[in-house]
Order: sequence, then structure tokens, then C-alpha cells
Amino acid sequence: MPGMLRVDARMPAHGHGMNYVAKVKAFGAGRYQADGLLFHMPGRWEFVFDVMVGANHERVVHSVTVQ
Repeated sequence: MPGMLRVDARMPAHGHGMNYVAKVKAFGAGRYQADGLLFHMPGRWEFVFDVMVGANHERVVHSVTVQ
């Protein structure tokens, strides 16, 4: 069963996310590409990946620091 991926980013220290919604393209075999991520200010950002397959949902959060 094919899955779906949603990608977002947020700045928890500032209480906001990006100004744009990322577009995700599936390439098959579990490969995806996200375009439109714009980090409009420096600081700690959290990538948020929501993976959905059927009724199953997983969320993965990964922090990065933008200089």
C-alpha cells in the first residue's frame, strides 16, 4: 500500500513555522522530495515529517540550527 509524506518546519522558540507550505513529490520505493522549504530567519528549526500508510501515522521531528 503506498504511503503519504507531509513535511513542515517550525521554530519552537518563536512559536511559528514557515511562511510557505512545502510541496512533496513521491518518486517510489520510499523516496520523496520536498520543495518550498524557506527558513526566513536564523535559529533552531524543527523539521516535522508526518508519514501515513493506511490507518498508521508516524511523526518524526529533527532539529537543525540555521545560521
